[in-house]
Amino acid sequence: MFPMRCLRRRSIDFILKGVILTTICLFIVHMTSSYPKGGISQRTLDSMQMQQQTPVLVKKRENFEEQTVGVGESKKENPFVKATLKSLAPREEVKMDRPSREGEFYKNVVIHFDLKGAPPKVDYFLEMLRLISKGGATGILLEWEDMFPWTGTLEQFKNTDAYSEADVDIILNEAKTLKLDVIPLVQTFGHLEWILKYEEMRKYRENDAYPQVLCLGNEEGVEFVKEMIRQVAKKHAKYGIPFFHIGADEAFEFGVCRESLDWINKNGKSGGKQLLALAHLKAIAEFAKQEAGDSAQILAWHDMLKDFDSRLIKNLELGQIIQPVVWDYSENIITLNDYIFSTLAENFPTMWASSAYKGANYPSASTSEVRHYETNNRNWIKTKQAQERKFKSGFQGIIITGWQRYDHLAGLCETLPIGTASMMLQMQIALNAPGSDLETTRRQAGKLLGCQTFNVDGVKTVSNQCTYKGFQTYVIYQSEVPNLFSRIDGELGKNHHLMGWANRYNRKYNISQNWYHKEMLPFVQSLVAQYDRVENDLRASMKDLFFENTIDEFIYENLGEMSEKLHGYLDEIQRLDKLRAWPKRHFPIRK
Repeated sequence: MFPMRCLRRRSIDFILKGVILTTICLFIVHMTSSYPKGGISQRTLDSMQMQQQTPVLVKKRENFEEQTVGVGESKKENPFVKATLKSLAPREEVKMDRPSREGEFYKNVVIHFDLKGAPPKVDYFLEMLRLISKGGATGILLEWEDMFPWTGTLEQFKNTDAYSEADVDIILNEAKTLKLDVIPLVQTFGHLEWILKYEEMRKYRENDAYPQVLCLGNEEGVEFVKEMIRQVAKKHAKYGIPFFHIGADEAFEFGVCRESLDWINKNGKSGGKQLLALAHLKAIAEFAKQEAGDSAQILAWHDMLKDFDSRLIKNLELGQIIQPVVWDYSENIITLNDYIFSTLAENFPTMWASSAYKGANYPSASTSEVRHYETNNRNWIKTKQAQERKFKSGFQGIIITGWQRYDHLAGLCETLPIGTASMMLQMQIALNAPGSDLETTRRQAGKLLGCQTFNVDGVKTVSNQCTYKGFQTYVIYQSEVPNLFSRIDGELGKNHHLMGWANRYNRKYNISQNWYHKEMLPFVQSLVAQYDRVENDLRASMKDLFFENTIDEFIYENLGEMSEKLHGYLDEIQRLDKLRAWPKRHFPIRK
């Protein structure tokens, strides 16, 4: 009897201990799963403790009154929280009657058009809009830069090929008809080369040597940025502005111009130039929201925000007005890590992903490496799966960028017809996410482009036959041009007459055997004829796609060197053939 009673007591004791232990384990699992993935360094913990102890000095850009804001103070006492937006009369919201993607992996799938290089003609632009709409995109990001029909003080800075007011209306109306959200992008911090490059705008640069970053402390210069926002928002208003992008990436140097230094000395000693930049971004974001309408969400690139003091961002309440667009165009998302996402999530409840479909391989890339961009977009799926839970409101979507220049002063990257196949494939990857079957997305992209096949592995072109507009340009440049150049270089490299009597030594020192010129000349002329035929075909294929200036620039950058080489041979052979006397050996060789 006694052993049974003892056994029952011990059993109950074991059960109670098991319940308690299980409860503790479940609690630990719950806590760890809700915490951001990845460890937090001791330096970060120390910073967080300091944040609780040390008030941060911030100043209001508008009135320059110095105030101290403690971390624990209420929102009412925060000098950067302005009530002005609440009193603004909201614009009438234009809504898109489009099937919702709520609940999908990417709620928004947006395709970027970078118009600071090789801007498409209007008819071609409309074809591209119809194609991406057919492909399933929810919207477009339009980076107008100098192609916008600026007026007033900005008119003198617009591109000679800039779209007209009527052109912009046609483009925006087509996007609205296709139920595409249109997100205008106006650079407001860095990448203002397009306007700061001019002599009359030098005084508004942070550093006179670099026409990239606006002197943030110069109110007159800032007014130019506000005027850009004002004009773009006004033009887009009747077509709907669900989001407005204020750029703000790659501002490599700021807080060094006289006006910025004065602002920091007067208002930002505790926050330094970071406070200056963040105050500027907040003021610009609020202004953009005022102009675009209260329902518009304000976007900004993340790369500057991630390096700013998290406490300053918190006190400015930037997370209530800005949604960061986190970009990484590498194949394995190597520039981002757990800490960056965790830090951003401290202040920003939501974010956007940003991948690429062209223009992000290297600055002078003119041909498309589709596999590179495919890998980038597929790995963004994994990144979102790993990082999204850190953000209170998750990811808003993905912007698939298509850069046309690395900046306004750089050469052209892959043009639209060169990048179209990649664009469609990356779009299908985003729309099918989290599914990641290679063959499915490639097959879908090929079908939408009217391609017989769609292959990205070790080939120059995805297919030999497609029906989308611009395909002829793609095939000529991706396949015919490289084949031609390889053939010409091979022929030049094995022609003994050229190598013996028309090399750089012969041409520079005017010493050659005229007898062989009659052999060289028809040979080089035949190569020139081959080159001219391909260039003429390429120009003809681009005529309906681009302005003449763009075609000339593209040909000069990508084919011009070969043209100069061949015509150089022709000119020199003809010049050498006229010589009737030659120098005495040995003559000095000039280095």
